[in-house]
Amino acid sequence: MRRLKLSSFKGLDKFHAALANDRLPDVVRWMKSKKKSQLLMEEVRKHIFDLGPPTPPGRRTGRKNYHQRLIYHLAEIQTTLDTMRDIEFYMGRFPYSEAKVARHRHLMFHVQAFLNELYILQERLLQLLAFIERQHRKDARLDHIKDVCAVLKNFVTDSMKKGVAIRGRHVHQWRLSDNDHDRLIGMSLYMMTPSGSVQRAFKVYYDSEYKRIRRSRREWVASGIGVSQELVDAYFDELFNLVFDDKGRLVYPSQLKF
Repeated sequence: MRRLKLSSFKGLDKFHAALANDRLPDVVRWMKSKKKSQLLMEEVRKHIFDLGPPTPPGRRTGRKNYHQRLIYHLAEIQTTLDTMRDIEFYMGRFPYSEAKVARHRHLMFHVQAFLNELYILQERLLQLLAFIERQHRKDARLDHIKDVCAVLKNFVTDSMKKGVAIRGRHVHQWRLSDNDHDRLIGMSLYMMTPSGSVQRAFKVYYDSEYKRIRRSRREWVASGIGVSQELVDAYFDELFNLVFDDKGRLVYPSQLKF
């Protein structure tokens, strides 16, 4: 197994790759041992078939815990970005031909879900900074780490404040809506009138407007995903220089034991 070439990556992917490289020697040692390889496959089997809790491979140390928790934080951030992309995909399809789910409600549901994921992304980015600060409480670099984390906190909150504010009003004040969505609701009510000709006329108009509005909302979400990815990559480019040395090696907090 070879180390990943960090110059081939940027941002979040580079951070992932550097963490993988940091544990690569341990993985290689495990794979070279027939006994340990069998233990590893047994743990995989237990996990897949739900055969009980995992058995720790060895003594836990402060450094192992730190590395693993970094991976957990990165996984949360990556999952949030993946979920945003899932939402954008779901918005382009309405698979419920017989269900009692109006298309405009389906569309608004996913817009609201996207805003929630945007808020989750902000929280996960800020939580990672808080974790790194806490882990370095007794480290000689603490003042520098606090300064960099403060800059990154401001960068995240300032960059995301508009979307997070919209989500906040949706949750704490009144449900998210807009003129286009309200118009679709009005058209759907006319489609319930007793007159067949009125129903047919408004159905044609509803279908046309729904497709236009869905395309517009999907483009808005896609744009938000692109901006979020750029923000995350810029964030991790700066964080990388704080957590890794100039050779891409993880710099552990000084108080953590091997």
